[in-house]
Amino acid sequence: MAAPRPPGGARSNAAILGQVGLTIAVPIVVGAWLGLKLDEAAGTSPIGLLGLIFVGMAVAGGGVWLLIKRFTDDNPIRPSSERAREAGRRWEAEIQERERQRETGEDE
Repeated sequence: MAAPRPPGGARSNAAILGQVGLTIAVPIVVGAWLGLKLDEAAGTSPIGLLGLIFVGMAVAGGGVWLLIKRFTDDNPIRPSSERAREAGRRWEAEIQERERQRETGEDE
């Protein structure tokens, strides 16, 4: 069994972008179309169009939120390794030492 591939890459990014685009576009376009039909039937131009566009925008926002939630559930942020933490501690100590030398004039 092959190891799972990490997220990312051109193909994966294009797929995510396509999903987000469709998740935003489809509800807004359907809302606009239904709003036009409602305005034609009821003679309420542009109230139906604007109202259903806003409903479509809300649905699109919810859809994007669900995509983000699904992506973050599938790709959790893993904690740093102990090796990375130790490297960070050494780097921080080096910065503090340079600051101390600068303040006391030892670096000249």
